[in-house]
Parts: sequence; structure tokens; C-alpha cells
Amino acid sequence: MSNESVEQTEQKSEETSDLMPSDAPFDMDGFSPVFLQRRKKGKFREVEVPQLWQTGSDSFAYPAPVADTHAHLQMLQNPAARLARCALYGVQFVCAMTDPVESPETTYSLWEQWQEQARDLLVSSDLGRYADRVPKVRIAIGCHPHNAKHYDQSVEETLIRYLHDPHTCALGEVGLDYHYDLSPREVQREVFRAQIRLAKEAGVPLILHMREAHDEGFAILQEEDAFSIDVLLHCFNLDSEALKPWANAGCYIAYGGPLTFKKADDVRQGATKVASDRLLTETDSPYMTPEPMRGMECGPEHTIFTAAKMLEVRGCIEEKQQKALLEQLYRNAVDLLDREPTSWQING
Repeated sequence: MSNESVEQTEQKSEETSDLMPSDAPFDMDGFSPVFLQRRKKGKFREVEVPQLWQTGSDSFAYPAPVADTHAHLQMLQNPAARLARCALYGVQFVCAMTDPVESPETTYSLWEQWQEQARDLLVSSDLGRYADRVPKVRIAIGCHPHNAKHYDQSVEETLIRYLHDPHTCALGEVGLDYHYDLSPREVQREVFRAQIRLAKEAGVPLILHMREAHDEGFAILQEEDAFSIDVLLHCFNLDSEALKPWANAGCYIAYGGPLTFKKADDVRQGATKVASDRLLTETDSPYMTPEPMRGMECGPEHTIFTAAKMLEVRGCIEEKQQKALLEQLYRNAVDLLDREPTSWQING
């Protein structure tokens, strides 16, 4: 990336921003390698990437690969363009989330096409030398607590069918959401238990969605002996006290945009307490856009902003420390989610 002054960058962005659509940092035919933030009157300004990713105007290097362990690719306006930008900034692994209630066939049938389109975008933008860095994509599938009211035999059969796909790496996101209560709580609990048992049978990790229900969700996991398999608590945004039982149970803890939010000191304090071999990064794109990109659609490439904040929170000052933690975070993700298919998946 360029090391131009802020004034030069803003001026350059103002001059070119009329070419950009009003709702995204790229259009369906073109591709912008830079991060753009919406300003007034449909204008955009370029946002500087974290210092470790600033490598010069004619090259894109990164200190270590980064993983987005939770991205809803099929909900993005242009998944291919997002994957193309991931290639530039070192986001080398993406776990795409799907739901048996919400057309999972979209992601399962299109993920390779999105990768190929990302490579084509890079080539057409004279960035073809980075085409081999388009991230690997694996898929998780599970019935979200919002959709628990729709869970029936047909949905379960769909879930099981896709779990047998060797590209599936986990069951999720599943759990309890007592904030919106879009499904009756008793139904949420029943469906949660059913999917815990299925994850155990399949031998795949369990990815959790918990909102205003952490204590009850933890109790159910204990009752179902769920911690006998790998468990990932997605988008953790509570304090260190709420974190304790999950950390003590050996749960993987994933942090996304909330780690960067201005009024999230408790979340950042909690992130210092997680064992380094259980720590993960994510986006939850298109939601939870991190600072300084608030107001824009979140994409998996935004993981680098969360990763940079994690380095700061964990007190990694020296470049050697920073690279070591980034490498650990990436290793955690691929060891957990880029594993070989289980015997259950292979044998059907």
C-alpha cells in the first residue's frame, strides 16, 4: 500500500470516488484493491491498512497469513471481489457459514466459482501475480437458533446430507439467542441439543452462537458432553468473567469486529485471558464491521483489522512477537477447521 500522507490519500480518494457505487467499495465489473469508507454525498475515502500490512504502492505483502473463521459469503454483494481482496492482504483461509433452512446449496455449488472469479478479477486488475493467494474456503452448516422453529425431519435430512460433504468442516452456527427470540426458547433448546448430538456422531467441531444465553447454553453443552469434541464460541463480546467457564472447558474463542469497537474495553480485557492456542479471528461478515470500516459491508478481508487489534490487545510490540501470534492464530484456525474428513463423513 502507498505511504502517502493522509491529505494526499483523501484528495486522491475524493477525485476517484465518483466512480464508485454508493453501497460498496467495488462494483460488479470492477475491483478496488484498497479499503474505502463511505463519506457524505456518495463519496469515499481510502482507509489506511494496519501498519504491518503497509508494504508499498506496487506490492502487497503480509506479515503472516490470517484466517476468517466465520463469514457468510453467500450474503455478500460480491463474494468473488471479497476473496480477491483477501488474496492481497493475506487472508488465506475462510470458513463460510451456511444454514440448512437458508439455501445452503448456494455456497456449496458456488464457492469454487467465487474463487475462480476472484482470480480473474486480480488478473484483469494487473494483480494476477497474487491470484494463487485466493483463500482456501471450507464450509460449516448448522441451523441457527433464529431458524430453530423451522427444524423438522426434512431440515435435519438436509443438514445430514451436507455434513457428509467432505468440504464441510464443522456444524454451526448453532445455539441459543434470547435477545431476538425469533424461535421459542424451548424449541431453540431442543434443536440445539439435537445438533450437539449430531456433531458428536459426525465427529466434527461445533460452532456456537450464544446471545444473552451463555449460562444456559453452557449448561446444555455440559449435559450433552459436548466438550468431548472441539467447540468454537463465535463472536465473543463479553467480559473476562463471562469468559472463564468457556476458557476452562477448552473452548476455542473467536473475536471479530466487537474487539475493535470504541466502547469494548471489557471485550479487549477478556481477549487477554484466552490461551493463545484457543484464540481465533473472524468477521461474521456481512455483519459486525470492525473499526475503522464501520458503516460499510463487512467482508472477510476485514479480518486484518481485528487481527491488528488483537496484536495490540495482547501486548505484541516487537515484530517478532506480532508474527508469532499471527502464525498461532492462523494455525489454530486451520488445525480446527481445515482438517481431513471424518470417517463418518467418508463412510456415509
